Amino acid sequence: MDINDKLKKTIIESIIVISIMVIYAVYGIHYFPSLMLFIPLPFIILGVRNHIYNNILSIIIASLIIQLLLGSTAGASIVLLFGPLSIAINYCIKYKKKNMETILISTGVFVLSFFLIIALGERLSDFNFTVQLEDFLSQSLNMQLETFKELGVSNEELLRLAESIEDHNKSIMVRIPSFLIIISFFISYINIFLASASLRKMGYVYVPVQRFSRFKLPNNIIPGIGIMFLAAFLMKYLEVQYHGALLLNITFLVGFIFIVQGLAVLDFLLIRLKIKSIFRFIILALNIIILPTTTILFLIGVMDSVFDLRKLRRQGS
Repeated sequence: MDINDKLKKTIIESIIVISIMVIYAVYGIHYFPSLMLFIPLPFIILGVRNHIYNNILSIIIASLIIQLLLGSTAGASIVLLFGPLSIAINYCIKYKKKNMETILISTGVFVLSFFLIIALGERLSDFNFTVQLEDFLSQSLNMQLETFKELGVSNEELLRLAESIEDHNKSIMVRIPSFLIIISFFISYINIFLASASLRKMGYVYVPVQRFSRFKLPNNIIPGIGIMFLAAFLMKYLEVQYHGALLLNITFLVGFIFIVQGLAVLDFLLIRLKIKSIFRFIILALNIIILPTTTILFLIGVMDSVFDLRKLRRQGS
């Protein structure tokens, strides 16, 4: 393929991706909001197939067109939230970064994008993420209490329920950083997996498919967690502000990452047993929903980190 043909191919592919994104942002986002999670996907594929600069330029052009058509900050929001994630994944795939490195970089970038949008929203408008969330939880509490009141629950019971729900809401507020990290992890992983699988089907054999069954935490994760907890307890001893919130978030995230690794071990075993994908998905989903099994998954995740149950370290995976 000569330079002119390659340039034409790049331009055509860029126009197609930009058009799809603009049509979705203007018309489809109201009907299929969940598809917003996949906004980075076409840009990642475009960037790997051509160049990362095509990815960046296409995102900017798409956002400017959306801005002009909608006359709002929607275009800027898409750029700030999904643009950096798309570029980060594009970079990691193009330069053959390791699986865990790709996940960590993309998750970190998406978390930073989240916080940047929240900060800009508070600075440029009356929007306050924390206040909005508090209002939502307060309205939810009132609705629940009204429902219980209609069911004939006594005032004494209502007070107890209100206290319990308020404590739960406070716990949610404290864990906001953890929730944002977890959401970022899932969105990043989904886009990494779909982009890798799509590119492999297009003939890019050097792109590894990020299979969940082979997900594993870094080898030095246990000492790293130990250092984080030690730092948190030291902050508590020194009476540093928000040390309690930090400790709670660290504990929550540690539990989450080991449960995810436990699920990966379970998926690995199900593949070995030649269980079909749909049944594997159902089994994994049930293990997430049924709370007592999460403790077992956590322990399996810890054991796999320590003893390498799947022998992935030997394979260099």
